[in-house]
Amino acid sequence: MAVTTEQPEYVAEPDPATQEMTAAHARSYAADVPHPKGAAAAAAPPAIPLAPAKRVQAQFNPLADGMVYLVVFVGGCVGTAMRFALSLLLPAPAAAHGFFSAFHTATFLANMIACLIFAFVSTYMSQAAWIRKRVRQLTSRGIGMGMCGGFSTLSAMVIEELTSIHADQIGGFLFYMFASFAGGLIVAAAGVRLALAASARRSARVVADALAAASGASAAGRSGPAHAAPKRDVDGVALADKPIMVGVSDDSVVPGGSGDDSAIPSFEPAPITDEIPMVGDPVTGDAHGEATR
Repeated sequence: MAVTTEQPEYVAEPDPATQEMTAAHARSYAADVPHPKGAAAAAAPPAIPLAPAKRVQAQFNPLADGMVYLVVFVGGCVGTAMRFALSLLLPAPAAAHGFFSAFHTATFLANMIACLIFAFVSTYMSQAAWIRKRVRQLTSRGIGMGMCGGFSTLSAMVIEELTSIHADQIGGFLFYMFASFAGGLIVAAAGVRLALAASARRSARVVADALAAASGASAAGRSGPAHAAPKRDVDGVALADKPIMVGVSDDSVVPGGSGDDSAIPSFEPAPITDEIPMVGDPVTGDAHGEATR
């Protein structure tokens, strides 16, 4: 009589002909899947708050830096006031009629001075490592972007050029335009050179002061009083201010030494360890303890 053994329910396999999965087979797979427990198994599990978003700080977002807006605003007011004062000082063009009637001195000087100051400040602030980064940033924004931006004017120059074209002063218009752009490049290059020269002199002074301070500190350290080492007791032996000669017995001779008394500083005694000194065999190259040789 044949004895049939029935497999457990959790190892039931699909029908090989139809590959149909029975409920028992589905339950066997579901049993291996981890299920939530505790509060997570509830119908409405509690919401887990995510990590709070990193607060946007001024150094990461320039648009959130209120101090930059303030210095640019103040610098722009100062530059606009300077521009207005220069226009009152030189209200008329270089000539009432003719070729130089298209050349407006006030606008030309304002643009040249603004180019010079902007190039000098931006270059000097980029080289002035001895100034705090925040101070350099606000100075560059306030003077460069604010004051020079308000003092210079491109819109007024365009209006003046259009007026010259309407008055048939084409030659004067071309001269004024090329003189403005060429002069701006020239004075900007001059501002860069002046800033580099000024920053180089300042850097040389800073380095010289640092070297002088370092040399003075080292000289003071050499000429200062020599402090004697404190006396200590090692294994009950009183130590003097200077190293003394200690006799070393035969039991503490380092392997391979001469066996004579050695001069060992008293403040740095030879370490005592339980390690077995290893000696190399010149024939086989093996290392073994000295006692087993």
